[in-house]
Amino acid sequence: MAKKEKKQKKERELKEKKKFDFSKIFNLFKKINLKKINISTIINNIKNFKQLEKKQKRKLLISFVVLLSIIVGVVFLIPRFTIKKIKTGENAESVTVSNLFLYVPPDAFSYKKNFSIKPLKENSAEYQNLKTLGNFYGPIYEISPDDKKDESALKPIKIKYKIPLDLYYGDNFNNFSIIYASDDDPPIIKRLPGCEIFKDESLGTYIVQANTFHFSKFGLYVDPSPQEASFGLKVLIDKPPSLEPDIILVPGIDNNFLGYIPNTQTINNIYGENVWSLYFPNRSIWYYKYPLLETKPKSYMDSFFGYYIQTGSNSYLEFEAERFALALKTKQNKEFDIITQGIGSLIVRYALEKHPEIKNIKSISMFSPPNRGINTVNPLYYNVIYKKSPEIIELTYGLNREEYNSLFLNISSKMELAAAYYKELLPDSSFIKKINSLNRRKDIKYYVYTGTKPDIDIHIKNTKLASFYPEFINGEGDGLVTIESAKLDGAEFYTFDLPYNKLYSNNDVLDILKNNLFSELHTVDIPNISDDTFPETKKELEEQILEEEKIKEKKSTIYLKPTNYKNTKLLEFKEQLLYLENIKYGKIYHLEDNILLVTDKGVYDTDGRRILNKKILGSLEYKNRLYITTLDGIYAIDNSSHDFIKIRNIDFNIHDNVFYLPEIRKYIYVDYKDGMATIYENDNLIEENVMFISLKIINNNFYIVLGNKILKRTSESWSSVITKTGIEDIIKKKIGYFKDYFSRAYYMYLLTSDYKLIVYDSKNKITQLLGDSDVGIFKLLENNEKLWIFDKNYITYIDLENKIFPGDYQSFY
Repeated sequence: MAKKEKKQKKERELKEKKKFDFSKIFNLFKKINLKKINISTIINNIKNFKQLEKKQKRKLLISFVVLLSIIVGVVFLIPRFTIKKIKTGENAESVTVSNLFLYVPPDAFSYKKNFSIKPLKENSAEYQNLKTLGNFYGPIYEISPDDKKDESALKPIKIKYKIPLDLYYGDNFNNFSIIYASDDDPPIIKRLPGCEIFKDESLGTYIVQANTFHFSKFGLYVDPSPQEASFGLKVLIDKPPSLEPDIILVPGIDNNFLGYIPNTQTINNIYGENVWSLYFPNRSIWYYKYPLLETKPKSYMDSFFGYYIQTGSNSYLEFEAERFALALKTKQNKEFDIITQGIGSLIVRYALEKHPEIKNIKSISMFSPPNRGINTVNPLYYNVIYKKSPEIIELTYGLNREEYNSLFLNISSKMELAAAYYKELLPDSSFIKKINSLNRRKDIKYYVYTGTKPDIDIHIKNTKLASFYPEFINGEGDGLVTIESAKLDGAEFYTFDLPYNKLYSNNDVLDILKNNLFSELHTVDIPNISDDTFPETKKELEEQILEEEKIKEKKSTIYLKPTNYKNTKLLEFKEQLLYLENIKYGKIYHLEDNILLVTDKGVYDTDGRRILNKKILGSLEYKNRLYITTLDGIYAIDNSSHDFIKIRNIDFNIHDNVFYLPEIRKYIYVDYKDGMATIYENDNLIEENVMFISLKIINNNFYIVLGNKILKRTSESWSSVITKTGIEDIIKKKIGYFKDYFSRAYYMYLLTSDYKLIVYDSKNKITQLLGDSDVGIFKLLENNEKLWIFDKNYITYIDLENKIFPGDYQSFY
């Protein structure tokens, strides 16, 4: 017993030592007799420091050390416990408290409010309790209203927390998030979904950011087992190839949608049984992983910012849809049935309806798709019910205490889950309007499965809340969407007396889904065998067809084609930005060590300076010199001074486009009527009523790229070198119009509007369809023995020297 008491006494002493006793500092001030301090004496002693006695020197130095310690304490220790204020109103407000940065948008609350922000004392019981319960890292900040009225915001409040650099492992890691604790007893502790990691230039450091609609206690969460984030198409269950299409799952906010069955894990199957595999045993199951709820790493945010620079759109759903479309284009050798839930349905619809060139999708089965938007994430409605008195709610809306608590917790959860995307999900959002303006795909079968039973048991049908939250009216919604919101023109529509989160685990629903997807399959008819010269089994027939295809392909093979595709870094970030600017504004010319951007309003250097302030009618690079046609004449660049010199003084005001052909001193005029072009060389007609694409110089030869043919200037005339109909006759397939052209030796490379890259060997009369929906349509550019193929959101290349299409590509998102 004595031993135990001795141990407890030792622990108390150790604890007392750890405490920082501010009273000792203040007692020092009491002992200092300010009346005895003579400033002039101190200054005089400093001046004559060398002449002072040793004892006086020591005394003066000790005084300075004590004074410096007091200053350090005031500057660094006391502010940690200082309460800061933030006032909200008509203007945006922001405040920084040590590691925390807070941004409140204008009119975030219905009236002006003041909030106090203070860090919890690290030796307090509350701090220690929260750190134990929630694994907080570093300071925890309490934000509370001065008027003691806890209300939700009408607009999202941004909370940023500085990341400790010693725990930042790289741009692909997402091991940070913002965590909050409620004022309940015990507190509810949650990590805010959809956090973002990026470098905030205004703060000069890496931060993690989250949106919230209410204040509480906030801090930083650091994952103790950091892993690199990986997104995109992932294999969930791999099966041997079959006649049945693979399945892609695209989840929404419910991670249970991936279908793992609880308590079925074994040593050989660590994830357990999967409901999708039970219903589709012969199919490989894929899923599309994207950071809907988890923290977005810096690499992801860099891609998103690049997308914003290029398109001007800050829509996460559009951005993710473009990434999904790109992922599908890399799997053109496979067919898929896609099954989606909630927000995932919008991503898939946008990707496929925006990109009709994606041809490997058979069907889309959507569970509770918010095709017309949802009300459960509307902050105005949330403010009406946020932490209101149950008595007032019952008098005003007719809900009893239990119903109100269910509604409040349900809406709070959905607001948190969708905080990063809520604007895009509202019924009148620009994204919802945009996606519903797209055309349904006639080559894809649409199915919609939705519930008619909310996920909470409340009765609001004849109350004022019915107009706010129709998703919770029995018979009209399933807790996530209403029947009307889920409906989609051209889709087969099914309703079930179930909430949204029970649909994809219900046997009756899954049986209908299974039958629908199997009805889409087409059987292969094997012909009757009447002669021994024919194959006698299905296997032999398939082998013969395969062998014939190989022989046919071998005869027309110029390049080796990829067996798989890899997303890798091909361009440096600076080059990416230039490329993005090129797409949006004009053309880029690389003249030895000088890069210029030509737009219709002038010519710019890489620093954004306009070095030729003219309206541009045409531009052409010839023998490493840039020629610009303007309304008042021709300008050429001086490659030594990088200045433009006027070399022709001519009025071109009557033409839409004008190109100057150096050395031969001719002009190409392009004039448009109803979208079609008439093209002249000086006064001589070249073509009329055609689709003009571009004027190119390849190996110092002039080419005109038209939608249906390629023209080359030979001697004093223009002649056709290849036509669209000629290529179609050779490959026995219709193609889109020409988008770009390149030639080297006797090889011709054609880029078409339907995402095809065709190579024609004019010497051996061989044509190869090298790229089909796995290449871009924007531009062909030769550099360092590679022919680069650009699209608006990715780039790939073919190896001209080794005749290989490696399948490497780089996404700009």
